[in-house]
Amino acid sequence: MTRQGTIAFSTIKAFVSTTLIQVWRDGSAFFMVVLPIAIIVIIGTTFGNADELEIGVVGTGPDADALIHALDDLDTVRAERVASIDDARRLLRRFDIEATVVIEGDLADRGAGIIVNEANESGFAARSIIRREVDRIAFPPQGQPTPVEIEQIGSRTDDFTSAGPFARTAAQNLVLFTFINSLLASAILVRARRQGVLRRALAAPAGTVSILLGLASAWFALAITQSLIILVVGRVVFAVPWGDPVGAVALLASFALVGTGAGLLIGALMNSEEQTSAISPPLGLVLAALGGCMVPIEVFSDSMLRVSKLTPHYWALEGWNTLIFRGGGLSDILTELSVLWAVAFALLASATIALQYRLTRG
Repeated sequence: MTRQGTIAFSTIKAFVSTTLIQVWRDGSAFFMVVLPIAIIVIIGTTFGNADELEIGVVGTGPDADALIHALDDLDTVRAERVASIDDARRLLRRFDIEATVVIEGDLADRGAGIIVNEANESGFAARSIIRREVDRIAFPPQGQPTPVEIEQIGSRTDDFTSAGPFARTAAQNLVLFTFINSLLASAILVRARRQGVLRRALAAPAGTVSILLGLASAWFALAITQSLIILVVGRVVFAVPWGDPVGAVALLASFALVGTGAGLLIGALMNSEEQTSAISPPLGLVLAALGGCMVPIEVFSDSMLRVSKLTPHYWALEGWNTLIFRGGGLSDILTELSVLWAVAFALLASATIALQYRLTRG
């Protein structure tokens, strides 16, 4: 390695280690480790392991009444009559019920229809219960299968596989905290600028390019560290199946680049640590909410869904949904990766221009 290469490598290494140490000393360990895990536990336990499955029944007549009574007699099910199929779809999209069974007349003659929201994993457990009770009511002596038509609603039409109660919230929190902690760490960059650390580094043999690479590497290491914490804890503690390893690594790195660019851009534009602290949490939370990190995008209206697609969070979560719930691989998330690469490039290019100005003329 040449002397210049050695200096550049030492500069990058110094920026990475110093930034990670500063993040830890600033008390960010709580936001990087404790808070994401706590949220995964609370949301996963509350919504992923509901004591009762709520099942709607659309229809009137003896068989519909009998099914409601049969479902209500089960310890793990609560049945309610729903006025129409449209009402049932609205309730399913809002996750107010797990599944709906539609009965039009006699079960033995006409069968039944089942509607589930593909994004609600509990719906598949409810569907099994419905099938069993419908068969028992329609053909009590023989117990033979009743004709059942399945309808799935949601943003996709392909099957979701069950990934456990913590999978969805683990992916949402991975995206949320990777981005927001990259923004919060921008205070370290502002502090380094105001204290003249970057000016002194510029006077050293390292040069502007090495400094910029060092800062980018430091923020990328921070984003990757946050992502890996949630990924490893999700897998080891909550048994979250993150899907195809190659696709998961590509998606993890791509969104880490997005967080890197956003964090550096905020750090380059802001003039004080107070400004970064004021703008980072609201910006991070708003983008996360719009991107589907707070509630599933299945509850969004069409207009909100169009807005959601303007955020990198939406594309990252779509990628995780494909890997975790649809069993996809790297080739299935190329669209999502392409969008994330484009966003990361735009943010990194903007941050580089702003930082160069700060270092040389600002």
